[in-house]
Amino acid sequence: MMKKFLFYFAFTGWCLGLIVHLLSLADIDVTEKAPFVWLLHIGIFVVWLPIVLDLKNNEELQAYQQSGILNRIKPMAFYKIVFKETPTWMAIIAIGGFFYAVINFMLFMFSQIGTPDIKNGQFILQNHGQLIKTLTEQEYHHYKANEVRGFSGHWIAFYGIATAFLYKFSRQKNQIIELEN
Repeated sequence: MMKKFLFYFAFTGWCLGLIVHLLSLADIDVTEKAPFVWLLHIGIFVVWLPIVLDLKNNEELQAYQQSGILNRIKPMAFYKIVFKETPTWMAIIAIGGFFYAVINFMLFMFSQIGTPDIKNGQFILQNHGQLIKTLTEQEYHHYKANEVRGFSGHWIAFYGIATAFLYKFSRQKNQIIELEN
């Protein structure tokens, strides 16, 4: 029952991450109206800790890890173990989200020259405490939206993969009912 909850928690995190990401792409500073959006960081640990423990106890994965080096360099073998009971379309979306997050983060790193902040009632852009420039309010919100875009790409990746992995538990109750009948 707990893993079923985690599936829905991960799916909700993925949906919220995707919404926040799309809004940030539209240059909307979500943190202005919803500063709690940063709690999506913490939620990743809520779903990933049980996943890591589950994978650690997976006998098929243990056998794969103990196989020769030539077997371990085959990503499809790993994929087939981890997403064994996941619909292919869902696994593809999750893995696509992971690769998108990598590209998104690289773009973010090259486009964000500093961190937007408010000091003494003034909008500024700084880098490790050094003032880069004073911003207008519009520029400040642009940089904040870009900052959220950088992080929300990771939310899409981590929650998406967690959702795909935990999918097998979303049907758990139905399987128990079938066994009773």
